[in-house]
Amino acid sequence: MNSTQNKPILEKPIIESIAISCNTFLRPDILAKTLDSIAKLNIPNGILIKVLVVDNDKNATAKPVIEKVKTTYPFELKYCVEEKRGLANARNRLLQEAINLGVSHIAILDDDDIADKDWVLNLVDLYNNQENAYIISGPEYCCFDGEFPKYLTNNNIFVKKTTKKKGELRKVCSTHNAFFPVNVVKEANIWFDSSFVFMGGEDGDFFYRASKAGYNIAFNPDAIVREINDKDRVNLKWILSRNYYNGYSGSYLQYKNKNKQIRRFIYLIKMILICFVNMLISLISVILGRTVFFNALGLSCKNLGKLMGAILLKPMNYYEFLNGGINK
Repeated sequence: MNSTQNKPILEKPIIESIAISCNTFLRPDILAKTLDSIAKLNIPNGILIKVLVVDNDKNATAKPVIEKVKTTYPFELKYCVEEKRGLANARNRLLQEAINLGVSHIAILDDDDIADKDWVLNLVDLYNNQENAYIISGPEYCCFDGEFPKYLTNNNIFVKKTTKKKGELRKVCSTHNAFFPVNVVKEANIWFDSSFVFMGGEDGDFFYRASKAGYNIAFNPDAIVREINDKDRVNLKWILSRNYYNGYSGSYLQYKNKNKQIRRFIYLIKMILICFVNMLISLISVILGRTVFFNALGLSCKNLGKLMGAILLKPMNYYEFLNGGINK
């Protein structure tokens, strides 16, 4: 374990209770699978578990799923609707509801994630046993809901690997797999930034600010969740669009600060050259099979996205671009 870094700025709260939480939007069938995986979790002795679901659909499409399982669910199950659209709004509602529940800690995953049975055990273990670990993150791998061609399931957008070691400190992590004490919000007053409302990236920004404030983020490769991918994602259009979006949003966030004009100019020149080389590689890769070709094409789309994000410097609406135009 990496134990040479700075210790957290505050004494770590003892884990007394955890709100296992997720935001959801128009995915009731997949949410049901997420809730089922949470119900089957192995839980450390002496820790109270509550489950929190915040629905960002004003029509409460997830409510029937909650009502169906609530009476037999092994944990207290809290459901609420945040009508103000956007990921940052929904995530801030989640934080507020967790505070209202009176829990000491939050474990958060996405509404399309399946938690491994020992997910919480491993999050808690690293938190308790590594002195400088205040926020714990873990990997999100992929699983598939259906049978799909290997040249799609083997695409780099789905093949997620990690070389991070147990206890390794990070500067950022994601809400698809994180664990942290509520006092990150209550005492440090760190919330999700509403300027990211329809773009995404609000979780990376949240945890980056928490890390900068002294709340060290440590990685545990054993605390695993698995993202469900179905026919709406396992297709060429979504794969290429997601690559483009990832590239676009990354360079936009990096260069939206107007004080970086010289660095941005150099970056643009570099990305133009890279995009040209990518185009040639994509053409050549046709002879190496569909898996290699579509991976090369995806990389081309990602780098084109990086170029356009740095040129346009405008936030991209995630919902319009990848979720069929649903944004309000």
